Amino acid sequence: MDYFLELLITGLMLGGLYGVVALGLVLIYKSTNVFNFAQGELVMMGAFFFYTLSVMFGLPIWLSFLCTFLVCAALGFLLERAILRPLIGQPILTMIMMTICLSASLK
Repeated sequence: MDYFLELLITGLMLGGLYGVVALGLVLIYKSTNVFNFAQGELVMMGAFFFYTLSVMFGLPIWLSFLCTFLVCAALGFLLERAILRPLIGQPILTMIMMTICLSASLK
């Protein structure tokens, strides 16, 4: 029974994470008509940052989550302002290529 509860909670948490990532993809695509190829790398960077704070530095989970949220929000804001905002009015292929280049540079 304990194993079932563990699997249930893990499955719900993982499903919630997949749902949030999917909502982010849909929100970006519907608002800009551009599929953001850098979305997965940004999620991966947030996961690694959270892991580093909580496991390697030993911070409490709530503080690691708060710091991760703030850093990822600032990174997303800076990337949008510095890289994607100047491309407004350009052909759609330009924005798609920029998100691919951004995705490659974040790896």
